[in-house]
Amino acid sequence: MNPTPAKLIRRTHMYLALFLTPWMVIYALSGLVLNHQETVRGWYGGKFNDFEKIEERPYAAAFSADADARMIGGQVLADLGLAGAFNVQGTPNQPKLVITRNAAFTAHRVTYFRTENRLLIEKLALNAPMTVNRLHFRHGYEQPFIPAKIWGFMVDLAIVGLLFWIVSGIWMWWEIKPARTTGAIFALIGFGAFSLLLATI
Repeated sequence: MNPTPAKLIRRTHMYLALFLTPWMVIYALSGLVLNHQETVRGWYGGKFNDFEKIEERPYAAAFSADADARMIGGQVLADLGLAGAFNVQGTPNQPKLVITRNAAFTAHRVTYFRTENRLLIEKLALNAPMTVNRLHFRHGYEQPFIPAKIWGFMVDLAIVGLLFWIVSGIWMWWEIKPARTTGAIFALIGFGAFSLLLATI
């Protein structure tokens, strides 16, 4: 028996919500942290996103003249056993490059002092607020690593899911005739509050 459109929409609404639950939890918790950042920072004695020094070590490496900053950063991380998604600040001609390796639960910051042939390796102190914030802001397809690209796809799916829940929620509200008036009142109040805040914030 083929499902009716109503049943199909409700099932999609439900199963999509169940599938995307981990991402929704991350976005909800990180929103809470961002909205109450000073309070959360106080829980950690003001040390919220501090990097701790792990070690310094000599690093003598030869890079080709056409090596860009990202190529150098990737090689440095590979030599440290930290290969994965990263960002790099600086240019190949500067005295130092700052490489940030973003893992799931923490981050490493590696400063490559090119002219001194030296590395400074630091690690972000692990804590729950910073973890959910960092997961919240992971996005895009720029990283050449498959897990990072899949995460980017999941972010797109979460966006589609949110839009679908809005549309399907409106559709389900309209299908319940006794709720139309009450639902319309809540919708008008919501849009009114949103518009008022936009005009006065």
